[in-house]
Amino acid sequence: MPENPGLPILDHQLADDELAWMRSVYADFAALRTAAAEQGQAFNPKEALRAVLGREEYRLQTPMDLTGPGPWRGGRNRHGRFVAGVFLPRVELHKHAASRTDQFTMYVVGEADAFSLDDTGAPVLTPVTGGAHFHNSPDAPHAFVPKVGQDVPADWEIAFIAITPRNLKDDTQRVSDSVRLQYEQVVGRPAPLGV
Repeated sequence: MPENPGLPILDHQLADDELAWMRSVYADFAALRTAAAEQGQAFNPKEALRAVLGREEYRLQTPMDLTGPGPWRGGRNRHGRFVAGVFLPRVELHKHAASRTDQFTMYVVGEADAFSLDDTGAPVLTPVTGGAHFHNSPDAPHAFVPKVGQDVPADWEIAFIAITPRNLKDDTQRVSDSVRLQYEQVVGRPAPLGV
C-alpha cells in the first residue's frame, strides 16, 4: 500500500448515465430477489447479480469478468471509469489518497454499517441498505462493518459495485492510528490493520 502515491487527485462527479445504470442494475437485482421470495424459491444473491450484470443492456464498454467468486474486475464504462463487483467477507478499513470512490451496495449477508468521518472529522456510522450510494472523497477513511451492537454471522458478507477513476491497487493506504482509534470507539471491535 503506497503511503504517498504521488498521483493526481481525481475527484469527479458521476455522470447521470452512471447513476441511472446503477439504479437499473439494483432494481433488476431486487426484482429477482422479490420473485424468488414470492415463489418460495431459494435465492443466491451472487448468482442473481452475475445474471443481471451479464445482460446485454448492462454491458459496459469494457465488460467486467463475471467468472469465479469475485471480485469481478476489468469493467470500464464509457466515461473511462473502472467498474467492479466486490464481495467482502471481512472489514477493510482504508483510504484512497488521490481517488474518489463510489460504492453501491447490492446485498449484505447479515446487516452492515458504513464507517466514515464527517466534515468535522468525527466518526460516523451509516446503516447500509440495498442500492445505497456511498461516495468517498479522496483521502476519506471508509469501511463497511458488520452491524454494530449485533453478533456477526459466520457467513457475513457485503457485496457492492464500485466505480473508481483508476485501478486502486496504486492508491490504497492504511488509515492513521487516530482513525483506527475512532473506529474502535464507535464500532466496538478492533480495527483491521489494512487491506
